[in-house]
Amino acid sequence: MKESAAANLRRRDKFKYKLVVEGVFIGLITGVLVSVFRLMLTNADALRDRLVTFVNGGSGSISGVAAIVIGVVVMLLITAAVSWLLGAEPDIAGSGIPQVEAELKGQKDMCWWRVIAAKMAGCALAIGGGLALGREGPSIQLGSMVGKGFARAGHRLLTEERLLITCGAGAGLSAAFGAPLAGAIFSLEELHRNFSAEVLLSTMAASAASDFVAANIFGLTPVFGFNVGHGIPLRHYWAVVIVGVAVGLFGILYNRTIAFMQDLFDRAGKEAARLAGRLTGKAAFNLTDKHFNVFGEKASRTGRLLIMFAAAYMFMFVYPEVLGSGSSLVGKVSSGSFTLSALVILLIVKFLFSTASFGSGSPGGIFLPLLVLGAVTGGLVCRILGLFGFGQYYITALVVVAMAGYFSAIVRAPVTGVILITEMTGDFTCLLPLVLSSLVAYLIAEYAGVEPIYNQLLHRSKKRSVEGRRRSLLMRDRKTIIEADVHTGSYMDGRNVRDFGLPVGTLIISVVRDGVEIIPDGHTILRGGDELEILMREGDIDDVESMIEKRCRTVAE
Repeated sequence: MKESAAANLRRRDKFKYKLVVEGVFIGLITGVLVSVFRLMLTNADALRDRLVTFVNGGSGSISGVAAIVIGVVVMLLITAAVSWLLGAEPDIAGSGIPQVEAELKGQKDMCWWRVIAAKMAGCALAIGGGLALGREGPSIQLGSMVGKGFARAGHRLLTEERLLITCGAGAGLSAAFGAPLAGAIFSLEELHRNFSAEVLLSTMAASAASDFVAANIFGLTPVFGFNVGHGIPLRHYWAVVIVGVAVGLFGILYNRTIAFMQDLFDRAGKEAARLAGRLTGKAAFNLTDKHFNVFGEKASRTGRLLIMFAAAYMFMFVYPEVLGSGSSLVGKVSSGSFTLSALVILLIVKFLFSTASFGSGSPGGIFLPLLVLGAVTGGLVCRILGLFGFGQYYITALVVVAMAGYFSAIVRAPVTGVILITEMTGDFTCLLPLVLSSLVAYLIAEYAGVEPIYNQLLHRSKKRSVEGRRRSLLMRDRKTIIEADVHTGSYMDGRNVRDFGLPVGTLIISVVRDGVEIIPDGHTILRGGDELEILMREGDIDDVESMIEKRCRTVAE
């Protein structure tokens, strides 16, 4: 038995090294792909700026009315193209992170090459059309599909495929923001929610390789390349707490508004389908269950997008600053370019437009827009405190602090938020305030009981179609191994393996305690600190991970 355990440990060590090498290859490919994606978005932003100038009378050879009409035609074409892409590949909707999590839980089986092609085109059109969406979530989905394609091309087992998908996801975030460490931590904190040497080492390798490629194309300058200047002294840390409270409360509002906007657009989509049905004489719903048929789904999708692109076109005339992800706003706010009243207006309009953009179901992420909202909130808090004598030269520091806190409240991944903002700004003077504001915001959002944004979106997406259920049934025969740690004081600490209550066909095949492997049976007693390897069908991953969270990671009262 001891020889068998030693052989298994040696196999595991070799597997780590193999994953690291594969992670490097996936990182290099992802770095190239995401860099091309970033260039597409840069050009899309430039074309949108030219369209804004054009429709506002920037061309002397064309009349103002003609320019407005041409602008309308362009926006209609963008709407039709994005709607067609969503119809051809529904898995490109939104940021893509919930889809990646569903893939890892065995709830989806995305076509990797179709998602890559449609996601890149759809995001470029949506962001170029003015919707307030970001590149990071899509970059994570693109990277994960590179990992899946690599695994499928090499006929890898499901366990290895899931790890390679995670490598690609971390590499995608790294290339999107020039944040290799944040890419690795995000994979642990958000995607796997468990520390694993295989995940950490392979994802770090992929993230570093991806960042190396992106840095050679875009340079080493941080995404937010501004100088913080005045760090926050210890005597003013009360201001950091105020910022944490503000972004914590605002993060709660953000998550609830996202859900409200999705519900609102669902109702708008149904009305659009009914209207299209009356105008064309076609039925938009199946007669038996009243769900959309193909015509109704297309009409609903196009109607939702038409509303948002019409709003974006209106903002081209009245408030173009809110269009797109708004990354340039962070530098302007941190430099003190906005007055108090201007920040209030910007925050309200940008908040409503960005949540509505995402609620419409268009391809695009929320990372960057929510960081922009955090920055505006930090600037606003600084301006308000300035009314009571607080130094306005701290505005840049409070902007940085607010971004991390806002991210922590919404995503509920505080470590990723602190590291991400540090890497994106290239500044370490605000590290302690970043931690403080993130902790305060996290606790407020947790106490309010609001779900983290990606959990919220994942649960919403579980209302799958018949095709999705059919794929799920086909996937149930595939086997995978996941790792779990038994936390000290949890339900399973001191209990027998048979008390776990795992689904039929799911087995704990290995328990590693203090570096020694134990082959368990039902009477084996688990202890805090044990590392488990659990074999299961792909269709049971979600149920098993929920049980692990409750019985192995939650301290029992």
